[in-house]
Amino acid sequence: MLDNNSSFTTTEIQNLVTGGKFKEALDALDRKDIEINKRDFYYFKAVCYRYLKDHTNAHLALNELIKFFPNYARAYQELGYIYSIKKDEKKALRAFLRAVRLNDSLHASWLSIVKLADGNEKLLKMCDENIYYLKNLPPELKTVLSYTNEGKLAKADHICRDYLQKKPHDVEAMRLLSKIALELYIFEDAEFLLESCLVFDPENIKVKHDYITALLRRQKYGLALETAKDLYTSNPEELVAMKLYATTLFRADMYEESIKLFETVLEIEPRNTDVMLTMGHLYKTDGQIDKSIDSYINAFAMDKYFGDAYWSLANLKTYRFTDKQIQSLQEMVKDEFVPDEEKVFMYFSLGKAYEDMGQYKESFKFYKSGNEYQRANSSYSKENFSDECKNQISVCTKDLFEVKKDWGYSAKDPIFVLGLPRAGSTLTEQILASHSMVEGTHELPNILAIAHKLNLRKAQDEDSRYPDILLSLSEPQLKIIGENYIKDSQVFRTDKPYFIDKMPNNFRHIGLINLILPNAKIIDIRRDSMAGCFSCYKQLFAEGQEFTYGLDDLASYYNDYVELMDHWKKVLPNKILSVQYEDLVGDLENSVKRILDYCELPFEQDCVEFYKSKRAVKTPSAEQVRQPIFKEGLDYWKNYEPYLSDLAKNLKY
Repeated sequence: MLDNNSSFTTTEIQNLVTGGKFKEALDALDRKDIEINKRDFYYFKAVCYRYLKDHTNAHLALNELIKFFPNYARAYQELGYIYSIKKDEKKALRAFLRAVRLNDSLHASWLSIVKLADGNEKLLKMCDENIYYLKNLPPELKTVLSYTNEGKLAKADHICRDYLQKKPHDVEAMRLLSKIALELYIFEDAEFLLESCLVFDPENIKVKHDYITALLRRQKYGLALETAKDLYTSNPEELVAMKLYATTLFRADMYEESIKLFETVLEIEPRNTDVMLTMGHLYKTDGQIDKSIDSYINAFAMDKYFGDAYWSLANLKTYRFTDKQIQSLQEMVKDEFVPDEEKVFMYFSLGKAYEDMGQYKESFKFYKSGNEYQRANSSYSKENFSDECKNQISVCTKDLFEVKKDWGYSAKDPIFVLGLPRAGSTLTEQILASHSMVEGTHELPNILAIAHKLNLRKAQDEDSRYPDILLSLSEPQLKIIGENYIKDSQVFRTDKPYFIDKMPNNFRHIGLINLILPNAKIIDIRRDSMAGCFSCYKQLFAEGQEFTYGLDDLASYYNDYVELMDHWKKVLPNKILSVQYEDLVGDLENSVKRILDYCELPFEQDCVEFYKSKRAVKTPSAEQVRQPIFKEGLDYWKNYEPYLSDLAKNLKY
């Protein structure tokens, strides 16, 4: 019997469920004074209804659970049980596979997959490996793995560190702790932990794999390449080593070698859609567009639910979907069983498809659906970003730059091209990289990583973090940071004296850039506010740029960007070149001359004929910058003007 005079907590509900008191648990869940979060509420309801054989209500509870928490693995495990009871083995298998993809610590799901694998040897092998791993994993580390997969990183970190206090040389515990560090973007700690693992267990393949991944995240491509090559050379028949080496070659811009190795992988695994997708990206970057298209089409021909393959086609900006492909996409976004993160790719793909057909109302509907999902799963706060910009303005004063003038590393190598994404940075880079003295590289994350690292460094005063720490950094410290930035860029360079860093978000850190690299060139490329913001809104970014998923967020971000850039130009007069995208398109030759003059480079006609360059381009604009400039697209956003009133209302500039 339930006590009507006391409220129920999550723990008490869980105890009722684990004790088999499902009816009492349901009664408790229906009380108004229950203290439980929405996720646990629907999950426990589904479990109780399943055990009470009320499969209809169990399914309804799971639908609500997945609607609000689309990445909760245990929801799909429950769904797998429901479909198994209903004898729908195909859907059950898909549900269990989805569960372990989100949380590979779900032992019960792996066991269920074995029963449903229907002789699929590759799948059975994967199950056996994971079941064996989980069976031999200490209970504390199983919890760490589960919590990490569920995003409970603080709890996972605490349990893992407690375990390591008792067993300080446990390699698997250190490896799991490194995965938590990677999730928290503390790449340096992850690298150190994995290096420690290799001291105790130098032949551990999992550790080597994670170590190379950590090196790639830290942009240490030289060491990553060396380590991946050693792993592959030692295990030439091992597919994991082969794929990892091929991926590292790709990241280090060694496209021809990467393509050859991935072709070998596809010969061994002809149905590997992830490799097909990567091959498509490789061909796109290398300018082999027909092969890129074929790779993407092959990927979703093999797996019709592979949303990333559709979006990769759309993201070429030049591909047009067929009527049959559009119909298939429309059916899949209505299919309740297609995972939401796959639907996101499909929403943006349909947005592009209808845009190409001139059906802008329908196009906007799909762009909006994709953005709404992304925004619901984002932790971005426009208030936090505004505060960040205000802190930069408060700390980075004219006095600071006068006192620390020329303290940093004196190299003149870098040219920073920054601003908003989709504002013309790739075009500006392509123009500059067509010059014989300039190397095009990437959207290098190095400056962002330096800022992140400085933010983790506390002085005696608890409040002394980035950007405040810029006030206390000494001349030798600033010089070393600048020198390390130059060293870290070497892997992307040949013998050209200048290189481009086109990470757009670097505008937030111009003060830092000027202090560590006082002779660096900085170009702010800017587009009409409505055109620039809407171009961001209809772009599904691979990672980051979370401000683009809401029109209100976009307007706020753009306003903060303009105000921060105005500050930089005020406190660093004549240091920053402002380039308006519309001017660049309208008067290309004079704009090119102006850019080259600022960079102290002699004029070269190749910069005007940038589209003839054969260099690799990794950004979404890759195919566009291989063509002459078209002026017709400047006011393209006006096709969507009826749906952008909130954006227009909130933009100040």
